[in-house]
Amino acid sequence: MLLVKEKVYSTNKSVKSDETIHTEVFQMNEEKVIKLKFLSSNSPRNQGVGFISENGISINDAPKQKTVIIWRSEIQQSELILKCSSGFLNIFNVWEEERMVGFHDFQSGMRIKKENDVMFYSCNDAFANGDFTSLVFSLQIL
Repeated sequence: MLLVKEKVYSTNKSVKSDETIHTEVFQMNEEKVIKLKFLSSNSPRNQGVGFISENGISINDAPKQKTVIIWRSEIQQSELILKCSSGFLNIFNVWEEERMVGFHDFQSGMRIKKENDVMFYSCNDAFANGDFTSLVFSLQIL
């Protein structure tokens, strides 16, 4: 998992590449608070969200780390507050595959819909049938 500075689009020719991305990228000019909310999951595999931050990200005021994976199955509440330092931030969907982290496979990706200041991510893991319901979450940068 490497930090990128531009969105990474899916190369799967069966879907429109301009609609499906592997990695979302934000550039933070200052420290920002991010609200993450898990909305649904429809997969037999454990689903989550990966974050890579150029200068660190923390969950609930824990020490900052450059890479954080938040698994839906390990979170009791549906909403988390993260703090992200200035710099580039990457966001992508992940899933558990034979006790390993899977991400950026051929069939995987995210579709994004924005409503007001909230972004909704519908994710497809590598094994799903393409309906983008493996994981659905929202992000709001405050």
